[in-house]
Amino acid sequence: MALMDTLKGWFGKAKEQGAELAEKAQPLMEKAKEQGAELAEKAKPLMEKAKEQGSELAEKAQPYVEKTKDFAQDAVEKTGAKIDELRDKAGSSDTASTAQSAVEDAKETAADAVGAAQDAVDDASDAIDSAAEEAKDKLEG
Repeated sequence: MALMDTLKGWFGKAKEQGAELAEKAQPLMEKAKEQGAELAEKAKPLMEKAKEQGSELAEKAQPYVEKTKDFAQDAVEKTGAKIDELRDKAGSSDTASTAQSAVEDAKETAADAVGAAQDAVDDASDAIDSAAEEAKDKLEG
């Protein structure tokens, strides 16, 4: 029975100490809740600002998207025109060299369109990174 009394004593002390710690922690928990609420209030304007900047960024990126679409459309049209030109010349004796020239021109046109599209994507990416960094700085500041 001595062992049971010892275990009961340990568990009793542990229970008492747990209750004391919970009681001591209660004010700290309340303070943490209050500070959390204050921080949430302070963060609201910054979050709104970040949303606004995101909208502005989307508006700024729109011309790059349109530019990319335009370049892609031009590439398709130029390639189609070269293909039509190749078909028209198919009966001539220079068909092979004409075909090679048309293919090279189409490749060059497509490469130009891809390069322009990549430039537009890079510009949009830079604008996004800049806005994100600014929002992060404002949130941290």
